[in-house]
Amino acid sequence: MPESALTKLETAAIRDPASAMEVLLGTLRRLAAGTSLEELAAPEAPQPNGVLATRCAAAMARIMTDPATRFDDSAMLRLAAIARVSDHIHAISGFGNADHVLRMLGAGDTDGLGRLFEQDRRAFAKAWLLFSLDSRLPIDVRALLAAPAPIALLAAMGLISQKPILTEDGHARREALVSLAGRLKPVALPLTVDHLVLLSAAWMLCSYAGARDKHGIKPVLNRVLRQWGESIGLSDATPPAIRALKTRPTLLVVAEIMHSNHVQYRYFGQYLRQLRQRFHLILLTEGAPADTHVQALFDENRIFKRESGTGYFNKLVEEIKSLNPDMIFYLSVGMRHWGPVLANFRLAPIQFVGLGHCASTFVETIDYFFTEEGFVGDPDLLSEQLVLLPDDSLIFERSPHYAPLPASIRETANPLRVALASNLLKLNPHFIGVLRKIRARARRPVEFHVFPNVSGLEFQATQRLFDHHLPGSKIYPIKRYNDYLADLNACDINLSPFPFGGLNGVVDSFRQGIPLITLEGPDLPARLDSMMLRRLGMPEWLIAQDEEAYIAAALRLIDDDAERVALSRQILALDVESVISGDASTPLRRDVVDAVWWIYRNHEAIKASGRKVFRAADRQVFP
Repeated sequence: MPESALTKLETAAIRDPASAMEVLLGTLRRLAAGTSLEELAAPEAPQPNGVLATRCAAAMARIMTDPATRFDDSAMLRLAAIARVSDHIHAISGFGNADHVLRMLGAGDTDGLGRLFEQDRRAFAKAWLLFSLDSRLPIDVRALLAAPAPIALLAAMGLISQKPILTEDGHARREALVSLAGRLKPVALPLTVDHLVLLSAAWMLCSYAGARDKHGIKPVLNRVLRQWGESIGLSDATPPAIRALKTRPTLLVVAEIMHSNHVQYRYFGQYLRQLRQRFHLILLTEGAPADTHVQALFDENRIFKRESGTGYFNKLVEEIKSLNPDMIFYLSVGMRHWGPVLANFRLAPIQFVGLGHCASTFVETIDYFFTEEGFVGDPDLLSEQLVLLPDDSLIFERSPHYAPLPASIRETANPLRVALASNLLKLNPHFIGVLRKIRARARRPVEFHVFPNVSGLEFQATQRLFDHHLPGSKIYPIKRYNDYLADLNACDINLSPFPFGGLNGVVDSFRQGIPLITLEGPDLPARLDSMMLRRLGMPEWLIAQDEEAYIAAALRLIDDDAERVALSRQILALDVESVISGDASTPLRRDVVDAVWWIYRNHEAIKASGRKVFRAADRQVFP
C-alpha cells in the first residue's frame, strides 16, 4: 500500500529534517486549499479527525522545534501566508492549540519572546507565526508591534484573520490587536497570490471586531496593496482633461461574488434593474458563479478566470481601461482577494462602493459609500462621502430558486429552538458567552441551531467551539438555500449576533414567521438587522441598545409562548414577500438610479464641497 501524505509528513519529521520543512509547507498548502484530513491520510484505514489532526500537529511540533530543520527567509514567508491552517489542526487535535510548541521554542510568555528575539531570530519568527489568539500563554499581542518587518505585519495579518476564535481571551486579544494595528509599518509583500490572500483576509476580517477603531489597519494595508499592485505593473487609468457628460454613461459593476443563490444578488438585484434604465451596465466578475439570472441584469458581461500567478491582474486592469468606464460601482470590497487590489487604483473618474461587505474601505480612490440611511449610525466611522437612500426604497430581488415553505409556528416550544443563522465570522466567543447567560437564565430548556456556512476544517473547528461553550448545539453544514430554509423553519426565534449582525437573516426568518432580536451599535454591521426591523414596523424592544437589554428581550420570547406566538403571527401578517421582495415584473422605484445619476452629473461639486453626508432631501437642493 502506498504511503499517505500524512505518513510522509511524519516520516520526514523523524528521519529527514533537512527536507521536512518543505514537506510541512506542502501539506499545509494542501489543507489551506481545501484538502481534508481524511484525504491527507488516504489510503490508510479510516481514523477519527481528532486522531488525524493530532498526528499532523505532532509532526509539525517535531519539525518546528528540530534545530536541524532548514528554515530560511523563503520558508518563513511561505509559512506566514498559510500559518492559520495550524489553528484549525491544533483546535481539532488533542493538543487544543500550539502552546506546547511555543514552550519548546522558548516562547512561553512575553518576556520569553523578547529573549528569543535576541538569541534566535528564526525561532522568534516561528513562535509568532504559530501563536494563536486562543493561546493560554501569558503573551501580550502588543509586543508584536516591536517585532521587525516583515514578521510584525505578517503575524498581525494572520492573527486578525484567525477564524474561528475559540475563547473570550482570544476575542479580547483580537480587539486589542485591531486597535493597535494602525501603528504597524507597511512593508513590501512577496509577489504571490498566497500573500495577497493573507493580506486581503485581514483587510476584510478586521470588520468583525467591535473596537471603534477596528479599521485602523486598512490605511496600512491599502499602502501595501497599492505597492503590491505597482510591483506587478498595475497603474491608474489616465483621467480625461475634462469629464464629458454622456446621455448613457458606462457603469462598470465590479462584483466579487455574484450568483443567483447569493445574498449579493438578493440585495443588489433591484438596484441593477434601476441603474440599467440610464446607464450602460457592464458586469465584471470571476468564473462560473455568474449564472444566467445574474447576466440578464446587464448589457454586457465580462467574466474573467482567476489564475495561479499574478498575471491575470494585469489582464484585468487592462480590460477595465479598454472599457473606459465613466463610473465603477464596487458592490463589495474585501470578499475576494482581488477586490482590494483593484479598489486601490483609479480606473474610472468616479468610483463608489455599496453595502456588499458592510464596511468602509479607507481607500483613497473610492469616492462614495452608497447605501440606505438606516444602516449608518455614525458617519465619522466611514472614510468615504456618503450618498444615502431612503430606507423604504430597499427592495430585495427574489431568488429564482426560492420555493415558499409554509411556516411552522409551535404553540408550545420545549425545548425552545434558537436559530443562529450567521456565518462563522460573526459567532465570536463574547457573543457565545451572552448566549450561555441566556440559556442559564431561561425558565425552559433552550436548544441552539447553528448555521455557520462553513465546511472542512472550519466546520470541525466550529463543532469544537460549540461543544466546549454550548454543548448540545446542533451545527449544520452548508446546504442549498431551500434546504437551509427548511431547517430554519423548525426554529422558534433567531438571535442575531453582535457586533456584526445580519441582513438577509431578517428576510429568511420573517418568511417563516420567526422573531429576531438584535443589538444595535453605531457602525454599519451593527445596524443591519435594526434597520430592517424598523423598516418592517417591528416593536422597538426587539432592538436592544446594550447586552442586558438583549438578554432580557431574548428571555421575554423564550419564556413566554403566548408573546412569541403572537409576534410570529404579526410577522406572517406582514406578508414580507409583498413588502420587500421583487423581480423582473415588479414596478421599479427610482431612488437608486436618480441618486447615481446625481453623482454622475455633480461629482466635481460634491467633492469640492467637502460635505460628508448627502441624503435624498440634500440632493434636491445641491448643488
